[in-house]
Amino acid sequence: MKAKLGPEHPGTLATMSNLATAYRNAGKPDLALPLYEETLRLMKTKLGTEHPDMLATMNGLAGVYQAAGKLNLALPLSEETLKLTKAMLGPEHPQTLSSMNGLAQTYRVAKKLDLALPLFEETLKLRKAKLGAEHPDTLGTMNNLAVAYKAAGKLDLALPLAEETLKLNKAKFGPEHPQTLTSMNVLAVAYKAAGKLDLALPLSEETLKLRKAKLGPDHPETLTAMNNLAQVYKDAKKLDLALPLLEESLKLTKGKLGPEHPQTLTIMGNLAGAYKAAGKLDLALPFYEEKLKLRKGTLGLDHPDTLKSMGILVAAYCEASQGEKAAETLREFVACRGQRANPDDPQFALLLVEASTEFLKCRQYTAAEEMLRNCLAIREKTQPDDWRTFNTQSMLGEALLGQKKYAESEPLLLDGYEGLKQRETTIPPEWINIRLRAALERLVQLYTDWHAAEPEQGYDAKTTEWQTKLNDFKASSITETPPPRE
Repeated sequence: MKAKLGPEHPGTLATMSNLATAYRNAGKPDLALPLYEETLRLMKTKLGTEHPDMLATMNGLAGVYQAAGKLNLALPLSEETLKLTKAMLGPEHPQTLSSMNGLAQTYRVAKKLDLALPLFEETLKLRKAKLGAEHPDTLGTMNNLAVAYKAAGKLDLALPLAEETLKLNKAKFGPEHPQTLTSMNVLAVAYKAAGKLDLALPLSEETLKLRKAKLGPDHPETLTAMNNLAQVYKDAKKLDLALPLLEESLKLTKGKLGPEHPQTLTIMGNLAGAYKAAGKLDLALPFYEEKLKLRKGTLGLDHPDTLKSMGILVAAYCEASQGEKAAETLREFVACRGQRANPDDPQFALLLVEASTEFLKCRQYTAAEEMLRNCLAIREKTQPDDWRTFNTQSMLGEALLGQKKYAESEPLLLDGYEGLKQRETTIPPEWINIRLRAALERLVQLYTDWHAAEPEQGYDAKTTEWQTKLNDFKASSITETPPPRE
């Protein structure tokens, strides 16, 4: 085509775009991406910014950017593509609907579910009306919407939609068609999320078997199926099956997509989690560390995914009795966030108390004291009568108690408990028992330790007094499971 028509002829450019699409569908993003970019550059020059072929190429390139984890490029390009396509072809044209589906998918991957869900729902509604309920594009959007519902925790919507989509795809394309296999994978993941491992496991195994046979062992969709099956094995306590599958999956994904690709990092974290579940923290920690390093390099320190990786690593350090490393990691995080936050911001105080909670778990009492004093200063200034301020006092008392500073910790522990007790009607129900019990337990520990250090001072009577209060509290309350945040 190039030799006959020239490198910039519209026919040549259309062929280039089609070849890039074929590379993408074959799971070869390393070939698809540069070809899409070159095609789009030439199309803009030769065809103009509103030519239908150029819009299709923009949509394809945005999809490859998204699949490659380049969301900073995918999002603006997807938004621009939809805007131009709507203006040129109208809001219900099939190409407009393709752009809507692509943008919704990018929003989902970027975890902007508030934008993804309504856009998927609108796309599905329009595709059903324009193309029919069994059109491949309609079924593709049904799959995507089921994934988004699952990501949003709406399993009551995700499961029936995924089941219906698989049924339709099987009837339309047959049991081994790639689109059917995608539906199988989506449904298996939804079953796992719903705790239906008896349904998730055989479906995940069948999906991987068929994807290997139809797409090859290192196709990105095969690698996704490997990771998903391994996670089902892990949840089913079949670590002897999960670990080798995750090890193979990580090796293949690194080779296919590169070490910094989001899918590589997901599998790396899953492998670390499986090692941890198997009691092999010495093998888990290097992968957690590597994942955090790569997250910081690609996303920045204050990205939600980086923060999640940091929290997981800190918990693993604590479990491995490596408190100093946990403290070092948290200090870096808090210092970075502190540079971006208003010094009196209650949200920054919340961050400090969450970091201090991890320090206390790791017995890094000096580091916890530093954070909690800063937090208490903010809360006494901005929330002086709030129950959280008195909870912070009690936590600071625990940090001092851990350093055997009994006299200094006593007033903080007493005032913290009394402040919580006086404000218990303002504490959310899920927190009342947890916070009051913890404050009482700290006081019992204070007088127990103080009596051991100074046995002639009568602190044993104080121990008995507070132990009685704690026992009475336990007898009159039901322990709740704590939510993830204060």
